[in-house]
Amino acid sequence: MIDKYCFFLILLSISCVSATETVSWPDHITRGVNLGGVDRYSEEDIAHLALDWRVNSVRILKNDIIPSTAPFKLDEQTRADLYDLIGYCMKYRLYTVLAFSPSFRDQDAFFSNRAFMDAYKEFWIELATHYADSAGVAYDLMNEPHGDMAVSLWPDYAAELTAAIREVDTVHTIVVEPCDWGWPAGFEHLVPTGDTNTVYGFHFYGPMDYTHQRYADQMMNTPDAVWLQRAYPGTIVSEWGQEYWDKETMRSYVQKATAFKNRYGVRLWCGEFGCARWAIGADRWFADWISLLDEAEIGWSYYSYREWHHMDIEMDPDERVNSTGRGETELVTQFRQYFSNNEVPADFDRDGDIETDDIIALIVYQINYQGSLAADFNRDGRATVADALSMLLASRNTGNQ
Repeated sequence: MIDKYCFFLILLSISCVSATETVSWPDHITRGVNLGGVDRYSEEDIAHLALDWRVNSVRILKNDIIPSTAPFKLDEQTRADLYDLIGYCMKYRLYTVLAFSPSFRDQDAFFSNRAFMDAYKEFWIELATHYADSAGVAYDLMNEPHGDMAVSLWPDYAAELTAAIREVDTVHTIVVEPCDWGWPAGFEHLVPTGDTNTVYGFHFYGPMDYTHQRYADQMMNTPDAVWLQRAYPGTIVSEWGQEYWDKETMRSYVQKATAFKNRYGVRLWCGEFGCARWAIGADRWFADWISLLDEAEIGWSYYSYREWHHMDIEMDPDERVNSTGRGETELVTQFRQYFSNNEVPADFDRDGDIETDDIIALIVYQINYQGSLAADFNRDGRATVADALSMLLASRNTGNQ
C-alpha cells in the first residue's frame, strides 16, 4: 500500500493545481450544527456527526466562557474540555467555528467593566495564538450581543477584538454578529470592522412564540390549548399580538441580512436557527428557512446537537416535556437530506490552497487513522488510495473554474 502511495505522490506533485487566493472561510456552503457546551460531547458524538450525518462544519458555543468576577480567567478544566472538543472536530475534518460570550445574561455589566472587557480580549488572544497554525477554525467573537450598552459599544469593541487577534493570527476567519441577539435587524446598528477575512453571522428563531413555544414569557411552557393553535404556516397568536408567518415572512429577515451584505460587499453566515421539535409544522418551518438560506448561498448551523432537549431533533416529537431516547426521527431524516448536499472540498488540509499538500495530508491521515471514513474523499465507503486520485480530479476542476 505504501508503494502505491509513493507512486501517487510523485504523480500528484506534478499534476496538482494551486488556488490563486488564500482564504480561511470555505468556498463551499457550510451545513452543520451547534455544539452547546464543551464538556458534554465525546469523540463518538463527533464521529457520528461527521461520518453518519455528514455535516461539514460545527459551531462550538459556550456562553459565560470566563467568570464574571475578577480576575476573569478561564479555568483549567474548561480549557481542557474545550481543547479536547476542538481536537475531536479537527480529527474528523469538520470546519470549526468557536463562539463564546462573557456575561451572557447581563451584557451591560460586561460593557461597563473595562477590566472584564480586557480579560475577554486576552482570552481570544490566547485562543488565536494556540490555533494560529491549525487548519479549519474560525473565531465568532461574541454570541448574540445585546443590551443597551452593546448597541453603541459593540461595533468598536468588535474591531478592537479583531485587531488583537490579527496580531497573532492573520489567517483564520473572524465572525461578527450584530446586536439585537444576532437577529438580522441588528445589522442596522453594525458597520464592518474593516477586516477583509471577516464573515458576518446572524441568528433566526422567528417567531419566538412558535419556535420556543413561549407562553407567559416562559420558554417551552405552552399549554395544550395554545400549542394546538400555533401551527406553521399560519397566524401565531400570543399575549403580545398576532402575526401571520410563512416563507415570505421569513424571506424578509433574510433580506435584512443580504441588504447588509450588498451594502458592504461582505460574506454572511447563519450561525443559529432552530425550532421546538414538537411544534406543529416544524418540518415545514425548517424546510422553508433552509431553502431561503440555500437560495441566498448562505451557510448555516442548526441549533443544536444533543444539548437542549427541546430542540434535539433525535428525540421523540410526541413528548413535549421530558427528554427521550434518541433515534431516527422524521426531522433527522429531513436533515440528513440537507447534509447530503454538502460538498467535499479538495482543500483537505484546509489551509486555503488546493495543492499537493492536500493529497499528502489525506494519505498521512489514512495512515494515522486506518479505516477512518473521514478520509473517504470520494464517498465510496472506503478510505483507499482511490481517494487521492479523486482529490486530484477535484483539484483540477476547482482550479479551472
